[in-house]
Amino acid sequence: MTARPIVIVSHQLGFGGATKAVLDQAAMFARAGREVLVATFDDSPTQSARVEELRASGSLPATVKLLNVHEEHCLKSEVLEAPGPLNGWLRGLRRRDHAASSELAVPEERLIESGRDSHGDYRREFDGSGSLLTFTRVNKDGAIKHVNHYRDAMRVQQDRYIDGFAHVRTVYNSNDAPTREMFLARNGFCYAQRWLNPETGRGVGVFVADRQSGQVVRHSGLPAWHVDWLQSIVDSFSTVPYVIAESSSAITKIMGLRSDSAVRMAMMHNSHLTAPFEVDSPLRADYEATFRRMSELDAFLVLSERQRSDMVDRIGCSDVMTVVPNVLRFPEVKKVERDVNLVSVVSRLAPQKALHEAIRAFAVVLEEAPNARLEIYGSGPSKQELESLVEELGLGSNVLFKGRTKEPLEVMARSLCTISTSEWEALPLSIAESLGVGTPVVAYDCLYGPSALIKDGETGFIVPRGSRSQLAGAILKLLKEPTLSERLGKAGRADVKGALDEEAVLSRWQDSFDWADQRFAARNLQD
Repeated sequence: MTARPIVIVSHQLGFGGATKAVLDQAAMFARAGREVLVATFDDSPTQSARVEELRASGSLPATVKLLNVHEEHCLKSEVLEAPGPLNGWLRGLRRRDHAASSELAVPEERLIESGRDSHGDYRREFDGSGSLLTFTRVNKDGAIKHVNHYRDAMRVQQDRYIDGFAHVRTVYNSNDAPTREMFLARNGFCYAQRWLNPETGRGVGVFVADRQSGQVVRHSGLPAWHVDWLQSIVDSFSTVPYVIAESSSAITKIMGLRSDSAVRMAMMHNSHLTAPFEVDSPLRADYEATFRRMSELDAFLVLSERQRSDMVDRIGCSDVMTVVPNVLRFPEVKKVERDVNLVSVVSRLAPQKALHEAIRAFAVVLEEAPNARLEIYGSGPSKQELESLVEELGLGSNVLFKGRTKEPLEVMARSLCTISTSEWEALPLSIAESLGVGTPVVAYDCLYGPSALIKDGETGFIVPRGSRSQLAGAILKLLKEPTLSERLGKAGRADVKGALDEEAVLSRWQDSFDWADQRFAARNLQD
Protein backbone atom coordinates (compact mmCIF):
# COMPACT_ATOMS: atom_id res chain seq x y z
CA MET A 1 0.00 0.00 0.00
CA THR A 2 1.10 3.57 -0.64
CA ALA A 3 3.17 4.71 2.32
CA ARG A 4 1.15 7.74 3.34
CA PRO A 5 -0.04 8.10 6.95
CA ILE A 6 -3.79 7.61 7.41
CA VAL A 7 -5.97 9.99 9.41
CA ILE A 8 -9.48 8.66 10.04
CA VAL A 9 -11.98 11.39 10.95
CA SER A 10 -15.35 10.78 12.61
CA HIS A 11 -17.64 12.77 14.84
CA GLN A 12 -17.34 10.35 17.76
CA LEU A 13 -16.53 6.85 18.92
CA GLY A 14 -19.94 5.43 19.70
CA PHE A 15 -21.11 1.86 20.23
CA GLY A 16 -22.98 1.12 16.99
CA GLY A 17 -22.13 -0.67 13.78
CA ALA A 18 -20.60 2.37 12.08
CA THR A 19 -18.13 2.90 14.93
CA LYS A 20 -17.22 -0.79 14.89
CA ALA A 21 -16.59 -0.57 11.14
CA VAL A 22 -14.32 2.45 11.65
CA LEU A 23 -12.38 0.73 14.44
CA ASP A 24 -12.00 -2.45 12.40
CA GLN A 25 -10.76 -0.31 9.53
CA ALA A 26 -8.17 1.41 11.72
CA ALA A 27 -7.00 -1.93 13.12
CA MET A 28 -6.73 -3.38 9.61
CA PHE A 29 -4.54 -0.51 8.41
CA ALA A 30 -2.37 -0.79 11.53
CA ARG A 31 -1.83 -4.52 11.00
CA ALA A 32 -0.78 -3.70 7.44
CA GLY A 33 2.01 -1.54 8.88
CA ARG A 34 0.44 1.86 8.35
CA GLU A 35 0.70 4.88 10.64
CA VAL A 36 -2.91 5.45 11.74
CA LEU A 37 -4.51 8.28 13.71
CA VAL A 38 -8.22 8.63 14.53
CA ALA A 39 -9.57 12.15 15.17
CA THR A 40 -12.99 12.90 16.71
CA PHE A 41 -14.96 16.09 17.46
CA ASP A 42 -17.71 15.27 19.98
CA ASP A 43 -17.66 17.25 23.21
CA SER A 44 -16.70 14.35 25.46
CA PRO A 45 -13.42 15.10 27.27
CA THR A 46 -13.08 11.47 28.43
CA GLN A 47 -12.38 9.62 25.20
CA SER A 48 -9.21 8.13 26.66
CA ALA A 49 -11.26 5.93 29.03
CA ARG A 50 -13.18 4.54 26.05
CA VAL A 51 -9.90 3.99 24.22
CA GLU A 52 -8.50 1.97 27.10
CA GLU A 53 -11.58 -0.25 26.99
CA LEU A 54 -11.11 -0.78 23.26
CA ARG A 55 -7.45 -1.63 23.67
CA ALA A 56 -8.16 -4.02 26.53
CA SER A 57 -10.81 -5.82 24.46
CA GLY A 58 -8.45 -6.19 21.51
CA SER A 59 -10.62 -4.02 19.27
CA LEU A 60 -7.87 -1.43 18.81
CA PRO A 61 -4.12 -1.98 18.42
CA ALA A 62 -1.80 0.04 20.65
CA THR A 63 -0.20 1.58 17.56
CA VAL A 64 -3.41 3.43 16.57
CA LYS A 65 -3.40 6.93 18.02
CA LEU A 66 -6.72 8.57 18.94
CA LEU A 67 -7.30 12.27 19.52
CA ASN A 68 -10.41 14.24 20.45
CA VAL A 69 -10.51 18.00 20.06
CA HIS A 70 -12.22 18.57 23.42
CA GLU A 71 -10.14 16.10 25.38
CA GLU A 72 -6.93 17.56 23.99
CA HIS A 73 -7.87 21.11 25.00
CA CYS A 74 -9.29 19.91 28.31
CA LEU A 75 -6.10 18.07 29.29
CA LYS A 76 -3.92 21.04 28.30
CA SER A 77 -5.99 23.19 30.67
CA GLU A 78 -5.64 20.87 33.64
CA VAL A 79 -2.41 22.27 35.02
CA LEU A 80 -1.92 23.51 38.56
CA GLU A 81 -0.52 26.85 37.53
CA ALA A 82 -0.53 28.46 34.13
CA PRO A 83 3.06 29.36 33.16
CA GLY A 84 1.92 32.48 31.34
CA PRO A 85 -0.55 35.17 32.41
CA LEU A 86 -4.08 35.04 31.04
CA ASN A 87 -4.99 38.00 28.86
CA GLY A 88 -7.52 40.59 29.88
CA TRP A 89 -10.45 39.01 28.07
CA LEU A 90 -9.94 35.71 29.87
CA ARG A 91 -9.49 37.38 33.25
CA GLY A 92 -12.75 39.22 32.72
CA LEU A 93 -14.49 36.00 31.75
CA ARG A 94 -13.28 34.28 34.92
CA ARG A 95 -14.40 37.21 37.10
CA ARG A 96 -17.84 37.19 35.49
CA ASP A 97 -18.22 33.41 35.86
CA HIS A 98 -17.12 33.64 39.50
CA ALA A 99 -19.74 36.30 40.08
CA ALA A 100 -22.39 34.20 38.36
CA SER A 101 -21.43 31.19 40.47
CA SER A 102 -21.72 33.28 43.61
CA GLU A 103 -25.21 34.40 42.62
CA LEU A 104 -26.18 30.79 42.00
CA ALA A 105 -24.77 29.58 45.31
CA VAL A 106 -27.31 27.56 47.25
CA PRO A 107 -28.29 29.17 50.60
CA GLU A 108 -27.54 27.23 53.74
CA GLU A 109 -31.23 26.62 54.39
CA ARG A 110 -32.63 24.39 51.67
CA LEU A 111 -35.17 21.64 51.19
CA ILE A 112 -34.53 18.62 48.98
CA GLU A 113 -37.15 16.58 47.14
CA SER A 114 -36.20 13.27 45.52
CA GLY A 115 -38.47 11.62 43.01
CA ARG A 116 -38.85 9.71 39.78
CA ASP A 117 -40.70 10.55 36.56
CA SER A 118 -40.88 9.07 33.06
CA HIS A 119 -37.31 10.21 32.38
CA GLY A 120 -35.79 8.67 35.51
CA ASP A 121 -34.64 9.82 38.95
CA TYR A 122 -34.29 13.46 39.94
CA ARG A 123 -33.62 15.80 42.89
CA ARG A 124 -35.00 19.30 43.39
CA GLU A 125 -33.66 21.86 45.85
CA PHE A 126 -35.70 24.74 47.25
CA ASP A 127 -34.75 27.57 49.55
CA GLY A 128 -36.54 28.31 52.79
CA SER A 129 -39.16 30.42 51.02
CA GLY A 130 -40.02 27.62 48.59
CA SER A 131 -38.23 29.00 45.53
CA LEU A 132 -36.75 26.37 43.21
CA LEU A 133 -32.95 26.52 43.15
CA THR A 134 -31.80 23.46 41.23
CA PHE A 135 -33.17 20.45 39.37
CA THR A 136 -30.74 17.53 39.15
CA ARG A 137 -31.23 14.55 36.83
CA VAL A 138 -29.35 11.42 37.90
CA ASN A 139 -28.54 8.08 36.26
CA LYS A 140 -29.59 4.69 37.59
CA ASP A 141 -26.26 4.46 39.43
CA GLY A 142 -26.83 7.83 41.10
CA ALA A 143 -24.34 9.76 38.95
CA ILE A 144 -25.37 13.26 37.92
CA LYS A 145 -26.42 13.71 34.27
CA HIS A 146 -27.19 17.42 34.41
CA VAL A 147 -28.16 20.19 36.83
CA ASN A 148 -30.51 23.07 35.98
CA HIS A 149 -30.05 26.22 38.05
CA TYR A 150 -32.94 28.65 38.64
CA ARG A 151 -33.31 32.24 39.75
CA ASP A 152 -36.74 33.81 40.30
CA ALA A 153 -38.37 30.65 38.86
CA MET A 154 -36.42 30.99 35.60
CA ARG A 155 -33.68 28.66 34.40
CA VAL A 156 -30.42 30.57 34.07
CA GLN A 157 -27.88 27.78 33.66
CA GLN A 158 -27.51 24.08 32.97
CA ASP A 159 -24.43 22.01 33.78
CA ARG A 160 -24.01 18.72 31.94
CA TYR A 161 -21.87 16.17 33.77
CA ILE A 162 -19.57 13.43 32.61
CA ASP A 163 -17.33 11.24 34.75
CA GLY A 164 -18.31 13.23 37.84
CA PHE A 165 -17.61 16.79 36.68
CA ALA A 166 -19.49 19.50 34.80
CA HIS A 167 -18.03 19.57 31.30
CA VAL A 168 -20.59 21.72 29.42
CA ARG A 169 -22.30 24.76 30.93
CA THR A 170 -25.16 26.42 29.04
CA VAL A 171 -26.33 29.92 29.96
CA TYR A 172 -29.97 30.95 29.26
CA ASN A 173 -31.75 34.29 28.90
CA SER A 174 -35.11 35.25 30.42
CA ASN A 175 -36.92 33.47 27.56
CA ASP A 176 -35.15 30.18 28.39
CA ALA A 177 -33.16 30.43 25.16
CA PRO A 178 -29.47 29.43 25.26
CA THR A 179 -27.02 32.28 24.72
CA ARG A 180 -23.69 30.65 25.51
CA GLU A 181 -22.10 27.21 25.84
CA MET A 182 -18.98 26.87 27.96
CA PHE A 183 -16.72 23.81 27.73
CA LEU A 184 -14.99 23.12 31.05
CA ALA A 185 -11.96 21.17 32.18
CA ARG A 186 -12.09 19.12 35.38
CA ASN A 187 -10.67 22.05 37.33
CA GLY A 188 -13.49 24.32 36.10
CA PHE A 189 -11.33 26.18 33.57
CA CYS A 190 -13.31 27.28 30.49
CA TYR A 191 -11.12 26.23 27.56
CA ALA A 192 -13.72 27.10 24.92
CA GLN A 193 -17.02 28.89 24.73
CA ARG A 194 -19.58 29.15 21.98
CA TRP A 195 -21.86 32.17 21.69
CA LEU A 196 -25.36 31.54 20.34
CA ASN A 197 -28.07 33.60 18.68
CA PRO A 198 -30.95 33.13 21.16
CA GLU A 199 -33.56 33.55 18.41
CA THR A 200 -32.18 30.87 16.09
CA GLY A 201 -29.99 28.78 18.38
CA ARG A 202 -27.19 28.97 15.80
CA GLY A 203 -23.62 29.64 16.81
CA VAL A 204 -22.18 33.10 16.16
CA GLY A 205 -18.61 32.50 17.29
CA VAL A 206 -16.31 30.25 19.31
CA PHE A 207 -13.51 31.47 21.58
CA VAL A 208 -10.80 28.94 22.42
CA ALA A 209 -8.42 29.66 25.30
CA ASP A 210 -4.94 28.20 25.77
CA ARG A 211 -4.27 28.36 29.50
CA GLN A 212 -0.56 27.75 29.10
CA SER A 213 0.07 30.61 26.69
CA GLY A 214 -2.77 32.87 27.82
CA GLN A 215 -3.92 33.28 24.21
CA VAL A 216 -7.54 33.28 23.05
CA VAL A 217 -8.43 32.57 19.42
CA ARG A 218 -11.80 33.38 17.88
CA HIS A 219 -13.37 31.09 15.26
CA SER A 220 -16.56 31.71 13.32
CA GLY A 221 -18.12 28.55 14.76
CA LEU A 222 -17.50 25.00 15.93
CA PRO A 223 -16.82 23.69 12.40
CA ALA A 224 -14.14 26.33 11.84
CA TRP A 225 -12.48 25.44 15.17
CA HIS A 226 -12.58 21.74 14.27
CA VAL A 227 -11.08 22.38 10.83
CA ASP A 228 -8.28 24.46 12.34
CA TRP A 229 -7.51 21.69 14.86
CA LEU A 230 -7.61 19.01 12.17
CA GLN A 231 -5.34 21.10 9.94
CA SER A 232 -2.76 21.22 12.73
CA ILE A 233 -2.84 17.41 12.89
CA VAL A 234 -2.46 17.07 9.13
CA ASP A 235 0.42 19.55 9.08
CA SER A 236 2.28 17.56 11.76
CA PHE A 237 3.07 14.78 9.26
CA SER A 238 6.18 15.00 7.09
CA THR A 239 4.30 13.21 4.30
CA VAL A 240 0.91 14.31 2.96
CA PRO A 241 -1.56 11.91 4.61
CA TYR A 242 -4.74 10.28 3.43
CA VAL A 243 -7.58 11.86 5.42
CA ILE A 244 -10.69 9.68 5.42
CA ALA A 245 -13.92 11.24 6.72
CA GLU A 246 -16.37 8.67 8.07
CA SER A 247 -19.42 10.77 9.01
CA SER A 248 -21.43 13.48 7.24
CA SER A 249 -20.20 16.36 9.42
CA ALA A 250 -16.61 15.12 9.16
CA ILE A 251 -16.75 15.19 5.36
CA THR A 252 -17.53 18.90 5.18
CA LYS A 253 -14.73 19.55 7.66
CA ILE A 254 -12.04 17.74 5.67
CA MET A 255 -13.17 19.81 2.67
CA GLY A 256 -12.01 22.82 4.69
CA LEU A 257 -8.43 21.54 4.79
CA ARG A 258 -5.90 23.11 2.46
CA SER A 259 -6.25 21.19 -0.79
CA ASP A 260 -2.51 20.51 -1.06
CA SER A 261 -2.14 19.29 2.54
CA ALA A 262 -4.12 16.03 2.37
CA VAL A 263 -5.50 13.41 0.00
CA ARG A 264 -9.14 13.93 0.93
CA MET A 265 -11.37 10.86 0.97
CA ALA A 266 -14.81 10.15 2.42
CA MET A 267 -16.68 6.97 3.25
CA MET A 268 -20.45 6.65 3.55
CA HIS A 269 -21.57 4.01 6.04
CA ASN A 270 -25.30 4.48 5.49
CA SER A 271 -27.90 5.10 2.82
CA HIS A 272 -28.01 8.36 0.87
CA LEU A 273 -31.84 8.21 0.87
CA THR A 274 -34.63 9.24 3.24
CA ALA A 275 -38.14 7.82 3.66
CA PRO A 276 -39.66 5.90 1.98
CA PHE A 277 -36.15 4.62 1.12
CA GLU A 278 -36.82 3.89 -2.54
CA VAL A 279 -34.43 4.61 -5.42
CA ASP A 280 -36.15 7.93 -6.17
CA SER A 281 -36.64 8.99 -2.52
CA PRO A 282 -35.29 12.39 -1.39
CA LEU A 283 -31.58 12.60 -0.64
CA ARG A 284 -30.40 12.95 2.95
CA ALA A 285 -30.21 16.58 4.03
CA ASP A 286 -27.11 16.05 6.20
CA TYR A 287 -25.15 15.09 3.06
CA GLU A 288 -26.45 17.97 0.92
CA ALA A 289 -23.19 19.95 1.07
CA THR A 290 -21.17 16.81 0.37
CA PHE A 291 -23.17 15.89 -2.73
CA ARG A 292 -22.94 19.47 -4.00
CA ARG A 293 -19.15 19.59 -3.56
CA MET A 294 -18.34 15.95 -4.34
CA SER A 295 -15.80 16.85 -7.03
CA GLU A 296 -13.58 18.50 -4.40
CA LEU A 297 -12.85 15.07 -2.91
CA ASP A 298 -10.17 12.73 -4.22
CA ALA A 299 -12.39 9.69 -3.59
CA PHE A 300 -15.87 9.00 -2.22
CA LEU A 301 -16.37 5.41 -1.02
CA VAL A 302 -19.63 3.51 -0.63
CA LEU A 303 -20.14 -0.05 0.57
CA SER A 304 -21.86 -1.70 -2.42
CA GLU A 305 -21.88 -1.48 -6.20
CA ARG A 306 -25.66 -1.17 -6.22
CA GLN A 307 -25.52 1.97 -4.08
CA ARG A 308 -22.72 3.46 -6.18
CA SER A 309 -24.71 2.93 -9.37
CA ASP A 310 -27.83 4.60 -7.94
CA MET A 311 -25.82 7.52 -6.56
CA VAL A 312 -24.05 8.13 -9.87
CA ASP A 313 -27.46 8.19 -11.59
CA ARG A 314 -28.70 10.81 -9.10
CA ILE A 315 -25.60 12.86 -8.36
CA GLY A 316 -23.03 12.16 -11.06
CA CYS A 317 -19.33 12.29 -10.17
CA SER A 318 -18.66 8.75 -11.38
CA ASP A 319 -14.93 9.56 -11.45
CA VAL A 320 -14.97 10.20 -7.67
CA MET A 321 -17.12 7.32 -6.39
CA THR A 322 -15.75 3.88 -5.73
CA VAL A 323 -16.75 0.78 -3.74
CA VAL A 324 -14.95 -0.63 -0.69
CA PRO A 325 -16.87 -2.87 1.73
CA ASN A 326 -16.25 -2.95 5.45
CA VAL A 327 -13.76 -5.54 6.63
CA LEU A 328 -15.20 -8.41 8.65
CA ARG A 329 -13.15 -10.01 11.37
CA PHE A 330 -13.52 -13.77 11.62
CA PRO A 331 -12.71 -14.57 15.24
CA GLU A 332 -12.96 -18.11 16.45
CA VAL A 333 -16.35 -18.86 17.99
CA LYS A 334 -16.43 -21.58 20.58
CA LYS A 335 -18.36 -24.64 19.47
CA VAL A 336 -22.06 -24.28 20.22
CA GLU A 337 -24.92 -26.59 19.46
CA ARG A 338 -27.38 -25.23 16.93
CA ASP A 339 -30.93 -24.93 18.24
CA VAL A 340 -33.24 -25.95 15.37
CA ASN A 341 -36.16 -24.03 16.92
CA LEU A 342 -34.28 -20.77 17.51
CA VAL A 343 -34.48 -17.72 15.28
CA SER A 344 -32.64 -14.61 16.46
CA VAL A 345 -32.20 -10.91 15.87
CA VAL A 346 -29.12 -9.02 17.06
CA SER A 347 -29.86 -5.37 16.45
CA ARG A 348 -30.30 -1.90 17.82
CA LEU A 349 -33.98 -1.54 18.75
CA ALA A 350 -34.68 1.53 16.63
CA PRO A 351 -37.24 2.55 13.99
CA GLN A 352 -34.77 1.98 11.14
CA LYS A 353 -34.63 -1.73 11.99
CA ALA A 354 -38.45 -2.11 11.69
CA LEU A 355 -38.47 -5.05 14.10
CA HIS A 356 -42.25 -4.89 14.34
CA GLU A 357 -42.15 -6.52 10.90
CA ALA A 358 -40.08 -9.42 12.24
CA ILE A 359 -42.45 -9.87 15.20
CA ARG A 360 -45.60 -9.83 13.07
CA ALA A 361 -44.06 -12.25 10.57
CA PHE A 362 -43.05 -14.54 13.41
CA ALA A 363 -46.66 -14.62 14.60
CA VAL A 364 -47.46 -16.20 11.23
CA VAL A 365 -44.55 -18.65 11.67
CA LEU A 366 -45.95 -19.82 15.02
CA GLU A 367 -49.21 -20.87 13.40
CA GLU A 368 -47.34 -23.73 11.73
CA ALA A 369 -44.33 -24.08 14.05
CA PRO A 370 -45.57 -23.49 17.62
CA ASN A 371 -42.25 -24.62 19.17
CA ALA A 372 -40.23 -21.95 17.37
CA ARG A 373 -38.70 -19.11 19.39
CA LEU A 374 -37.57 -15.64 18.41
CA GLU A 375 -34.89 -14.12 20.63
CA ILE A 376 -34.21 -10.41 20.19
CA TYR A 377 -30.86 -9.09 21.46
CA GLY A 378 -30.22 -5.37 21.74
CA SER A 379 -31.50 -2.15 23.26
CA GLY A 380 -32.82 1.12 21.95
CA PRO A 381 -35.74 3.57 21.78
CA SER A 382 -38.18 1.09 20.20
CA LYS A 383 -38.00 -1.47 23.00
CA GLN A 384 -41.17 -0.49 24.84
CA GLU A 385 -43.19 -0.30 21.63
CA LEU A 386 -41.95 -3.73 20.54
CA GLU A 387 -42.63 -5.29 23.93
CA SER A 388 -46.18 -3.92 23.77
CA LEU A 389 -46.63 -5.46 20.32
CA VAL A 390 -45.49 -8.87 21.59
CA GLU A 391 -47.97 -8.60 24.46
CA GLU A 392 -50.75 -7.48 22.13
CA LEU A 393 -50.17 -10.48 19.84
CA GLY A 394 -49.89 -12.89 22.77
CA LEU A 395 -46.40 -14.07 21.79
CA GLY A 396 -44.73 -13.67 25.17
CA SER A 397 -43.63 -17.29 25.54
CA ASN A 398 -42.20 -17.45 22.01
CA VAL A 399 -40.71 -13.97 21.48
CA LEU A 400 -38.16 -12.98 24.11
CA PHE A 401 -36.21 -9.75 24.61
CA LYS A 402 -32.75 -10.67 25.88
CA GLY A 403 -31.10 -7.24 26.13
CA ARG A 404 -27.62 -6.43 24.92
CA THR A 405 -25.19 -9.31 24.60
CA LYS A 406 -21.41 -9.39 24.76
CA GLU A 407 -21.39 -12.56 22.67
CA PRO A 408 -23.45 -11.77 19.54
CA LEU A 409 -21.53 -14.25 17.39
CA GLU A 410 -22.36 -17.14 19.72
CA VAL A 411 -26.03 -16.14 19.66
CA MET A 412 -25.97 -16.22 15.87
CA ALA A 413 -23.98 -19.46 15.72
CA ARG A 414 -26.54 -21.40 17.77
CA SER A 415 -29.51 -20.01 15.79
CA LEU A 416 -31.19 -21.76 12.88
CA CYS A 417 -31.25 -18.41 11.10
CA THR A 418 -31.26 -14.68 11.81
CA ILE A 419 -33.71 -12.05 10.55
CA SER A 420 -33.20 -8.56 9.12
CA THR A 421 -36.23 -6.34 8.44
CA SER A 422 -34.59 -2.91 8.17
CA GLU A 423 -36.11 -0.09 6.18
CA TRP A 424 -32.63 0.78 4.92
CA GLU A 425 -29.05 -0.33 5.35
CA ALA A 426 -25.66 0.17 3.73
CA LEU A 427 -23.71 -2.99 4.53
CA PRO A 428 -25.26 -4.37 7.74
CA LEU A 429 -22.73 -5.82 10.13
CA SER A 430 -25.27 -8.20 11.67
CA ILE A 431 -25.89 -9.90 8.31
CA ALA A 432 -22.19 -10.20 7.56
CA GLU A 433 -21.46 -11.61 11.04
CA SER A 434 -24.31 -14.11 10.84
CA LEU A 435 -23.03 -15.42 7.51
CA GLY A 436 -19.51 -15.33 8.93
CA VAL A 437 -20.42 -17.83 11.65
CA GLY A 438 -22.29 -20.04 9.21
CA THR A 439 -25.88 -19.01 9.98
CA PRO A 440 -28.14 -18.06 7.04
CA VAL A 441 -30.11 -14.82 7.05
CA VAL A 442 -33.70 -14.14 6.01
CA ALA A 443 -34.01 -10.47 5.09
CA TYR A 444 -36.17 -7.82 3.51
CA ASP A 445 -34.65 -6.53 0.30
CA CYS A 446 -34.07 -2.99 1.51
CA LEU A 447 -31.63 -0.59 -0.08
CA TYR A 448 -28.77 -1.45 0.03
CA GLY A 449 -27.14 -4.00 2.23
CA PRO A 450 -28.91 -7.36 2.14
CA SER A 451 -28.56 -7.96 -1.61
CA ALA A 452 -24.85 -7.13 -1.40
CA LEU A 453 -24.28 -9.89 1.16
CA ILE A 454 -26.96 -12.56 0.70
CA LYS A 455 -27.28 -14.74 -2.37
CA ASP A 456 -30.96 -15.61 -2.45
CA GLY A 457 -31.51 -19.33 -2.09
CA GLU A 458 -27.78 -19.98 -1.74
CA THR A 459 -26.71 -18.30 1.50
CA GLY A 460 -30.09 -17.16 2.80
CA PHE A 461 -33.35 -15.70 1.54
CA ILE A 462 -34.23 -12.19 0.37
CA VAL A 463 -37.91 -11.22 0.14
CA PRO A 464 -39.59 -7.97 -0.91
CA ARG A 465 -39.61 -5.34 1.82
CA GLY A 466 -42.90 -5.43 3.68
CA SER A 467 -43.92 -8.92 2.57
CA ARG A 468 -44.47 -10.55 5.96
CA SER A 469 -45.98 -13.67 4.41
CA GLN A 470 -42.88 -14.32 2.30
CA LEU A 471 -40.62 -13.57 5.27
CA ALA A 472 -42.56 -16.06 7.37
CA GLY A 473 -42.49 -18.59 4.53
CA ALA A 474 -38.71 -18.45 4.25
CA ILE A 475 -38.29 -18.90 8.02
CA LEU A 476 -40.69 -21.83 7.98
CA LYS A 477 -38.75 -23.46 5.15
CA LEU A 478 -35.63 -23.48 7.33
CA LEU A 479 -37.50 -24.63 10.42
CA LYS A 480 -38.87 -27.58 8.46
CA GLU A 481 -35.51 -28.38 6.83
CA PRO A 482 -32.71 -27.82 9.38
CA THR A 483 -30.20 -29.46 7.04
CA LEU A 484 -30.94 -26.70 4.51
CA SER A 485 -29.91 -24.17 7.15
CA GLU A 486 -26.59 -25.98 7.54
CA ARG A 487 -25.96 -25.98 3.78
CA LEU A 488 -26.85 -22.32 3.32
CA GLY A 489 -24.80 -21.33 6.34
CA LYS A 490 -21.72 -23.15 5.15
CA ALA A 491 -21.99 -21.52 1.72
CA GLY A 492 -22.60 -18.12 3.34
CA ARG A 493 -19.45 -18.31 5.44
CA ALA A 494 -17.31 -19.19 2.43
CA ASP A 495 -18.89 -16.43 0.32
CA VAL A 496 -18.60 -13.61 2.85
CA LYS A 497 -15.08 -14.65 3.81
CA GLY A 498 -13.99 -14.34 0.19
CA ALA A 499 -15.52 -10.86 -0.08
CA LEU A 500 -14.88 -9.29 3.33
CA ASP A 501 -11.74 -10.80 4.80
CA GLU A 502 -8.80 -8.51 5.42
CA GLU A 503 -6.80 -9.42 2.34
CA ALA A 504 -9.74 -8.81 -0.01
CA VAL A 505 -10.73 -5.51 1.58
CA LEU A 506 -7.15 -4.22 1.74
CA SER A 507 -6.86 -4.87 -1.99
CA ARG A 508 -9.97 -2.75 -2.59
CA TRP A 509 -8.54 0.01 -0.41
CA GLN A 510 -5.29 -0.06 -2.36
CA ASP A 511 -7.19 0.51 -5.60
CA SER A 512 -9.01 3.45 -4.01
CA PHE A 513 -5.78 4.94 -2.62
CA ASP A 514 -4.15 4.69 -6.04
CA TRP A 515 -7.10 6.40 -7.69
CA ALA A 516 -7.21 9.13 -5.03
CA ASP A 517 -3.46 9.71 -5.48
CA GLN A 518 -4.00 10.32 -9.19
CA ARG A 519 -6.79 12.82 -8.57
CA PHE A 520 -4.74 14.56 -5.85
CA ALA A 521 -1.73 14.89 -8.16
CA ALA A 522 -3.83 16.16 -11.07
CA ARG A 523 -5.71 18.64 -8.88
CA ASN A 524 -2.54 20.13 -7.42
CA LEU A 525 -0.85 20.25 -10.82
CA GLN A 526 -3.74 22.39 -12.05
CA ASP A 527 -3.47 24.63 -8.99
